[in-house]
Amino acid sequence: MACNYHRAWRHGTALEVRMPSVNPDLRFLGYVAWCLRRKHGYLVGIAFVDEQTLFSARMGEQVCQIERYCRLHDAHDDLQEIQALALEWVQEHADEFSHDAVHKAFAHAVLD
Repeated sequence: MACNYHRAWRHGTALEVRMPSVNPDLRFLGYVAWCLRRKHGYLVGIAFVDEQTLFSARMGEQVCQIERYCRLHDAHDDLQEIQALALEWVQEHADEFSHDAVHKAFAHAVLD
């Protein structure tokens, strides 16, 4: 998982990922796997302490991505439109969030 941040993080730094738009109490423990300088801040790669935490965090990320996709398509309060856009996003991107994809990502992170 990666996210944008306004400052750099040192490799190996322990951190807590929060997803308040999904659930204000949702927290995942991880550490900085890599940090790349970008034009406006940094892209921070996050590795998680175990495969289940990674899978849970990726499911939270999927919810955030679906919400973003709906906002980009101006689906405000129309439940049918939101559901249709969510289904469209899932059909296009669900493979990226499958258990197999997460397992491969975790195995790669463990080897690093």
